[in-house]
Amino acid sequence: MTKRIVRREDYREEYNIAASTYHIWLKKMNKHTNTILKIDHLKNQENIHILDFACGTGYISGFVLSALKDPTVKITAVDISDKMIEIAKGNISDSRCLFIVRDGTDFLFGEEDEKYDAIFCGYALPYFNHKKVIKEFHRILKKNGTAHFITNCKGTLKGIDEIYIDTMKEYSSSLNKIMEIGYQLPKNQNDLKSWFERRQFSTVFLDTVEEIISYSSPEELYNWLKNTGAIAGTDHIFSDEKEIIESIINKIENRCNCEDKYCTNHKFIQGIFKKK
Repeated sequence: MTKRIVRREDYREEYNIAASTYHIWLKKMNKHTNTILKIDHLKNQENIHILDFACGTGYISGFVLSALKDPTVKITAVDISDKMIEIAKGNISDSRCLFIVRDGTDFLFGEEDEKYDAIFCGYALPYFNHKKVIKEFHRILKKNGTAHFITNCKGTLKGIDEIYIDTMKEYSSSLNKIMEIGYQLPKNQNDLKSWFERRQFSTVFLDTVEEIISYSSPEELYNWLKNTGAIAGTDHIFSDEKEIIESIINKIENRCNCEDKYCTNHKFIQGIFKKK
């Protein structure tokens, strides 16, 4: 069996592909992202500096810039996907926002201490070693700075991870790379809370939410998962992609049917934390 693992360049490649259809994700999920965009504490302040970590196509940056009119506000928006950044630049024509194409961990290691007043991160935390990045978030935040996160947790994409695990067993001879389907997901909101509190953050807000994703055919559900990046990395698991896709769609049809629809879920945690 192969020992090669799906790595950050593989995720970059797949998010480059998903960039042009990522608006499909935002259409369904941005209402949940809005919950962590509580920025009243940043209003009426000057020289605010914000980090949009793994910014995607720039939804969070655009929201914050619209809410904070002060010309001295700065946003640094970083993402590993050059195509995501390209779209973000097209969406945001504001000189207060600096876009950077770079791996998030590498970027954090190069930032100076106590630089940012707030950090935002939408759905990207499980792609990173949380111990490393949360330590860096604490280092680069100013005292009383806030970290705003929305992240998937255990129990998300119900049925889909099992489908991929079973398909990996079924097509073991076609395995190209191994992917840990669960990434580094927090088990629950208390788990996420403990990650931050170990690094000297206090909890300001915490909640768990679930969104049901349903379509009238298994093909539509699969396409949503692919086009939104929800299963980014899976294209690199197998060498014979066409046959594998047919098998996965068949499994979705058999396992993910709910009444007259085909369903899975997105279960995620919304959290805001303050540096002590």
